[in-house]
Amino acid sequence: MIRAEAPAARRQAREARRVARASGRAARRAREAERPPAPPHATVLRPLGGGEANLIVDVAEADFLPALMADLMADDWRARIEARRATRRGRRDGLMELSQPLHRRFHLVLLEAVCREPGFPRVDPAKLVGLGLVIRRESRDGPRAWMRENGMGRGWLAVGAAAELDPDPASEAAVQPEGAPRAARALERLLAERRGTARRLSEDVAPLFVAPPEVCAARRRTILYGLVPVTSAETTAAPPPLEDLPAAEDRGLTNHFSVYLKKRSARSLPRAGQALDPEWAPLELSAATGDDRKLYRLAVLLRQLGSELGAFGPGEDAARLRAKLDELRLPVRIDRFGHVLASMGAADWCAQAAGILVGAEPNASGLTMPYRWPEVSQEMEDELLALARACLTARFAEIAPERPKFDDDDAQYRVRAFCRLSGHDHCPPRLIWSPVSEPFRIRPWWDSDAPPTRVSLPDIAQARQVKPGVAFAMPPALANLLQSDMKKLKDGEKSGGGSMEIGWLCCFSIPIITICAFIVLNIFLSLFNIIFQWLLWIRICLPFPKPRSDG
Repeated sequence: MIRAEAPAARRQAREARRVARASGRAARRAREAERPPAPPHATVLRPLGGGEANLIVDVAEADFLPALMADLMADDWRARIEARRATRRGRRDGLMELSQPLHRRFHLVLLEAVCREPGFPRVDPAKLVGLGLVIRRESRDGPRAWMRENGMGRGWLAVGAAAELDPDPASEAAVQPEGAPRAARALERLLAERRGTARRLSEDVAPLFVAPPEVCAARRRTILYGLVPVTSAETTAAPPPLEDLPAAEDRGLTNHFSVYLKKRSARSLPRAGQALDPEWAPLELSAATGDDRKLYRLAVLLRQLGSELGAFGPGEDAARLRAKLDELRLPVRIDRFGHVLASMGAADWCAQAAGILVGAEPNASGLTMPYRWPEVSQEMEDELLALARACLTARFAEIAPERPKFDDDDAQYRVRAFCRLSGHDHCPPRLIWSPVSEPFRIRPWWDSDAPPTRVSLPDIAQARQVKPGVAFAMPPALANLLQSDMKKLKDGEKSGGGSMEIGWLCCFSIPIITICAFIVLNIFLSLFNIIFQWLLWIRICLPFPKPRSDG
């Protein structure tokens, strides 16, 4: 009987111990739930390898990303990465210069995400919920960021105190853990609006990536990389070009406008009463004196009104300038006593004369040269020049309405990376910024040190074998012109040519066109070398043996 009760007692004791352990675990969980979460430790984005090394590396390989990852996998990866940080420096000031992709050279940032603890352990890549990098332009009033509003570019705007804020506020809610309460984020937005730090604009952000797992495992680091954006098709509305000009530039612009728009007494005009003739070619008389010099200055006015200011075209500014000019009456017929019998408004006369004296059109209407240009008062000068500036601004808006993102070859930039680090389930991600890179310039498209592209040309003996590869569709007028007598055209004479009212399709060989262009180019290079002495730098010709077959 005693032996039968012993197993039952042992089972009851084991069950009691199990219940006690479960109760203890439940009590511990309850106590842990009541405790506040442990504060997150600091996280740092720093240049790969630590220290004060620059963020940017230079990769010249065509497959730049595999080449960079291969360097990171190598045993001597530190030396290889350090060699890639030897980016080209400007000869004048030693500033770092980055190449554009067309130079066949690429620039990337290399960073590592570490915990600020002894040994700087790596950050778990799964906690990096948002990555990116921004490029900012240096200016006298601090860094400027390329900003957007509702998807539209706003240009380079000063960031000021917002330099440390999230560059894309709209993404803050998107990176919160699913199901997390949004009360804290809403409260932060309200506080930002109260403090005046709320941002309606978002900054242009380039992607940043975590290196492949095998690379991070080989280096025992969480490695981040991203391509530095040095080109862009984005534009923004060009600012008014004539606002807030320096005093010297403002005076230069005023001096540039024609003397006929400025204060002066009434002056006689050259060749008064004569019918205008395109053969006068007044713009070729810049070195002339006397009446021919006056004729040249009058032609400059006509060219300025028509080409620079667009005064003869549509638009409110042009109409206002013409109306003001027409207040100046030009006498075109006078009697023997000098009394004016007929006059024309200056704008009306200039519009007709420009086609004849500047455009070399025939004088079909028999337009004559006025006898004098009337007096221009100081008040009239001020009004005319103000209207001329308005027309010039309108012309800029018409010809160059947009300003490219990277429009200044001398501008200096810095790049900076960031990540959003997820923490506890009910806390929003924390924004971590990297140090800023050293300043750099972006090399213009023509400043390339990439090896030249090789183009093979056929031998002259093989010219007959080269078939036409491009066809030009020519309208009848152009086809008839090309059928004219070229000798007469060379001497400036018009020849009859063809008179067919049909178009022509002419086929040519691209290699032959290239050979002709190459010959003509070398002729002109030799001629201009007399002035510029540039053949030593722009043309390098090396002898090379004729390629031989391997067989």
